[in-house]
Amino acid sequence: MNFGVFQRYYKFQSEGLVPPIVCGNDDGHLGLIPNIDYEDKVFLYCLECNYKKYPGSDFYGKIKELTGKLE
Repeated sequence: MNFGVFQRYYKFQSEGLVPPIVCGNDDGHLGLIPNIDYEDKVFLYCLECNYKKYPGSDFYGKIKELTGKLE
């Protein structure tokens, strides 16, 4: 997985160009931000409650497709 894809998606999300990726604990929280763990795995993180989501290949494909349409 390419971390840059998630960074671009987050940027587009902040600009309102793509739907937000919401927290799994509370959809009222801010959108999840991309990060990398100690094993170099990409995950999405909620600053408000520490929720983490490790995206799978299907989810990554959807994110990549959406960001590709905007570039």
